[in-house]
Amino acid sequence: MGLRERMNDLERYRQLIGFSADGIHELDLQGHITGINESGCAMLCIADPAAAIGQPLASFWPESVRPTIESALVAARHRQSVQFTRSLPSVSEEDCWWLVSVHPYLDASGQVDGIAVLSHDITERVEAKLALDTVIYNLHKRLNLSELAGERGVARNQVLGKLLADARIVQKQGDGREQLLKLQLGLASAAQAVAEHASQQAQKNEAIGQLVAGLSHDFANMLQIAVVAISSLQDDSTHLTDGQRRLLGYSMDGVQHASLLVKRLLAFSRVHRFTAEPVELAAIVRDIEGFVRHSLGAGMDFQVEPTTTELPTLSDNHSIEQAFINLCLNARDACNGQGAIRVRLGELVVGEAQAGTLRPAGDYVTLTVTDNGCGMAEAVRERLFEPYFTTKAEGAGTGLGLAQVYGVLRQAGGFVDVESAPGQGTTMTMAFPRLQEPAIP
Repeated sequence: MGLRERMNDLERYRQLIGFSADGIHELDLQGHITGINESGCAMLCIADPAAAIGQPLASFWPESVRPTIESALVAARHRQSVQFTRSLPSVSEEDCWWLVSVHPYLDASGQVDGIAVLSHDITERVEAKLALDTVIYNLHKRLNLSELAGERGVARNQVLGKLLADARIVQKQGDGREQLLKLQLGLASAAQAVAEHASQQAQKNEAIGQLVAGLSHDFANMLQIAVVAISSLQDDSTHLTDGQRRLLGYSMDGVQHASLLVKRLLAFSRVHRFTAEPVELAAIVRDIEGFVRHSLGAGMDFQVEPTTTELPTLSDNHSIEQAFINLCLNARDACNGQGAIRVRLGELVVGEAQAGTLRPAGDYVTLTVTDNGCGMAEAVRERLFEPYFTTKAEGAGTGLGLAQVYGVLRQAGGFVDVESAPGQGTTMTMAFPRLQEPAIP
């Protein structure tokens, strides 16, 4: 190749560098600038390219970034390529993000005789990621607010987490800002849909609670009238026969029991915040056993196995009662109102070999509810504790009962075990960490 051809190739090479939208800096082995294109000047706000020749490249970068530049140059001198990301203020004083690649020039013998620094503007990509992170943050924030209202579920969070992971994969493989903006719009729409659904369910549940509270209050007033009337008859029963007095006593017992049921309905209709305190699991079950039995209906054979063991834990009394009722009602529905439910209280030790992320090792007290109902398939068990997931017909269930059970156990530091198969019934065990009583000296 003649001298003229080599000169033409060199001129084309220089023009090619000038055409590039990426910043290109050619350095000697000491890191001094030997060549620079127009984009490289704009990147480092260099007004006079000629004056920059011979100057250290690191001197044009902010002081905080210079150690990174020097480290990359050292690697290039040892025939290694390095890549890093940094921000730089532009002429308009707005920060721009750059993906900087540092590569060694090798001569014919394979020795390093120069260094090339290529800088690619990734500001749009970074801004898109920041916008995506903002959407993700707002999504998590709305989900946390939903948890405070009792709408919890691991499965829903896993679905959203998978959506986030897929979005990040698409972002990495995306081919421009348009695709990223579409992705952001899709995530924002999904977040809005989740938030609107949670808000609608919360409003629906609040309205149901207000309705139950109002009906219970009116019913309590009517029962009070009946109590006063029956008490008046009992106070002046001299003209009554023994049979009439006995029937009057039965009537008073029934009215008083109905009053107790109304009080419990009022308690469950109110918004209740989780308050952890020392409680005794067996005592809670004994106190609410009668209420649960009446709630299940006459078609259910409901039995609580007796226990004399103390089962202390640190949790919320009201939340445990509600979780127990939710398990029993779920068992009743699995039996179509005609079947058997067995409740068993006990203890459980989870060793390190059986422990997991959602099942920590330790000592637990347990409350187990077993039914002989229809059971469930694996696909149903995987979504069992997801808020608003239900296999019941429209209007027959909200899908929040088992989500509340899971939420109570998670707040208490425990877990829920589920054993079930189609046609073989279901056993659900709530495990609460045992409260270790201080030793008496």
